[in-house]
Amino acid sequence: MVFLLMRRLFAVALLLWLGIAAVRAAPDPAAEANAAPVELRLMNRPIVVLRATLAGVTPELRERRARDRFEALPPSALLQPVRTSPGELAGQHGVAIYIGERLLLAVVEGDRDPEDKGSFEALVGQTVDNVNQAVAARRQQQHWPTLVRGVLRSGGALAVVVLLGWALTKTRRLLGRLVDASLQRHLKARTADGFDWTAALYQLTDRIVRILAVALFALVAFVWLEFALLQFPLTHPLGERMGAYLWRLLEGIGGAMVSAIPGLLVVAIILFITRGVQAVVASVFTATERGNLTVPGLHPETVPATRRLAAVLVWALGFTFAYPYIPGSQSDVFKGVSVLLGFMLTLGSANVVNQLMSGMVLVYARALRVGDMVSIGDTVGWVESLGPLSVRLVNLRQEQVTLPNAVVVGSAVHNYSRSGDINGGSAALLSSAVTIGYDTPWRQVHAMLLNAARQVPGLDPATAPFVLQRGLSDFYVEYELFFAIEDPRRRFFALSTLHAAIQDEFNRHNVQIMSPHFVLQPKEPVMVPAEQWHAPPATPPVQQRSDG
Repeated sequence: MVFLLMRRLFAVALLLWLGIAAVRAAPDPAAEANAAPVELRLMNRPIVVLRATLAGVTPELRERRARDRFEALPPSALLQPVRTSPGELAGQHGVAIYIGERLLLAVVEGDRDPEDKGSFEALVGQTVDNVNQAVAARRQQQHWPTLVRGVLRSGGALAVVVLLGWALTKTRRLLGRLVDASLQRHLKARTADGFDWTAALYQLTDRIVRILAVALFALVAFVWLEFALLQFPLTHPLGERMGAYLWRLLEGIGGAMVSAIPGLLVVAIILFITRGVQAVVASVFTATERGNLTVPGLHPETVPATRRLAAVLVWALGFTFAYPYIPGSQSDVFKGVSVLLGFMLTLGSANVVNQLMSGMVLVYARALRVGDMVSIGDTVGWVESLGPLSVRLVNLRQEQVTLPNAVVVGSAVHNYSRSGDINGGSAALLSSAVTIGYDTPWRQVHAMLLNAARQVPGLDPATAPFVLQRGLSDFYVEYELFFAIEDPRRRFFALSTLHAAIQDEFNRHNVQIMSPHFVLQPKEPVMVPAEQWHAPPATPPVQQRSDG
């Protein structure tokens, strides 16, 4: 009876104190309505979410006062039971929660979540259960055998972790030595030519093993930390949250992997079909290149470039169909990175696209082939390669000259290895011009030039040399000799031999060459007698004697 009377008197005193505080504080109704809810946590355990403002006391202040009262509890109070006392608190129906005779906090109707369908009594019951758990945890935390037991278990788990780390390190090193030894044996036994992918595969495998080892070390450390936190009442909730986080993470990874399997299968099927289509297209081009198949508009020299274009088109279509099924392709990050890469490619590839398109013009115009003797601008040489971005020539000095495709397209290309249909499609003609005075019969000049042309080695038998009179100037006649050789790459050497033969032929017949310019008719013809053709330091050729 006395205990019940004291309890009621204490409740009345609490209500009077709250009423006086309400009068003094003069609360602002707008501020009370806008006060943010605060969660009360004791011993790292959730107790209740405080939402109501009582007599000007905000939820934040109520939470701080309850936490201070709990921390101020003496060890003897932790043995007292948790009890409740209903009443009216600042005009709201509520319940005061005690630990023994010490007030901890008050829970009112305003603390109930408006979206929660549960009753106020259920909220009070859950709060009391949470307070009991917090009190029990603090009581165990202050019990020294519990702490000793937790330290010993954590130390034992740490020793196990160290042993596992040592075993993982040894295992990784052992596997590394085995893989390295296997690689060395493979490289020594390999005799095939070409690039060996074994070394690159070994590097990739080594990186994957290192990443997996680091991940296993991190997992072991995480599990040990979770186990250690679970051994102490104060940190037990943190350990439970770490375990829940780990399981959610593993569950999310596993779920993502499982959900990605159908998309990956579709991508694999699309790429497999694309590879088959590309193989069929490549076989068509191979047959065309070998002459086994004739495709209108497709020439043997354009087959390689067309094959590459077709392969790019087929794979581009394949990746376009497969893109929506790639895991993560619909995410905003994936889309943003794709747009950024496309924007960068658009800005930085204008010149590259120009060179590529110019290269396609060169290929399909069939102006050049590898091995052709050509003149492009000021460069004369043999075509060594036709690339997608440039043309590479080798000149007479054996210098490698690289010309961008756009420069080649914008220049006049003289191909000395091929000609039109005017002379039956044979090799391009070579020519050399001389100017001879009007006092020399033109028929004699024609004969001497043709004799000189016959001394050039490697003449094309299908094209007979001929002479044209290109002009009748004031003081001389301009003659031009045309002839063809079998190997256009010998062009410079053939012209050099021809020029020497022309000088000898004209000197032999006492005919003066008026080149390069006629100024004044000399009293005597300007020529070199035959007996002076090999004046020192020149040496005459060795005369071959017959054994007849």
